[in-house]
Amino acid sequence: MKKLINAVIAVLVVTAIGITTPLPAQAKYMGHSATPTELRGNWYRYEGNNKWQHFKITKHSCILNGKVLCSLNKKGAKKLHVMQYKQNGKAYYDLNKFSYHYQEIGSFWLSQRKIHGRRVMKSYYNMGYFSVYTRSKIKHDYSYEVKGDFNKYLGR
Repeated sequence: MKKLINAVIAVLVVTAIGITTPLPAQAKYMGHSATPTELRGNWYRYEGNNKWQHFKITKHSCILNGKVLCSLNKKGAKKLHVMQYKQNGKAYYDLNKFSYHYQEIGSFWLSQRKIHGRRVMKSYYNMGYFSVYTRSKIKHDYSYEVKGDFNKYLGR
């Protein structure tokens, strides 16, 4: 009888600990009208001659060097429309998917690669060229070009 009571108490204690322990939060794809939380913030890419490209992603807009590329407040090709895709088991996002390729901003994802201990955001737009953005201004351009099949590099 005493062993049964001890077993029940042990199960209750383990259950109580499991319920009160918080789980780590993860960025989730929440629909077509909001950018993923993992991509939000200020991103920089070095362009040479002490100049950086500044890409700012907010919940409802994308801004490149102070110019709004897409937003929920815009109409047509500049209206924010987020689509999530998977390639090689990794997610990437098109921030405004339209019928014509020239209207798109490109595909974006948070890479596993780290520069100075922080993950980087990569983007792909056209012709095998991948842009790499960092959270801080670093005087080095980490962007690269891939010859051949670029699809296997999306989301990596």
